[in-house]
Amino acid sequence: MRVLITPTKSTSHKYLVHLFTKDLIKEVSELINRRRHADAMRLTISQGVFVRHVHRDEVSDVKADLMLSEDNARWDLTTL
Repeated sequence: MRVLITPTKSTSHKYLVHLFTKDLIKEVSELINRRRHADAMRLTISQGVFVRHVHRDEVSDVKADLMLSEDNARWDLTTL
């Protein structure tokens, strides 16, 4: 699963991180379901594999399954 992370309030900093294991994907999903977005983001950053930095202009072209910040998660990225 590919996750687009915005670690700060600034929308200019975004990172694409890949989660490879089913257990990690499940754990991140459970944290999001419990509204613990900051914990899910920290787990994704620490256990996932960094793919690349994403510039603000490239966000619409990125193939990601989830957009995650400290206070929000968006699964449906078709509305970006």
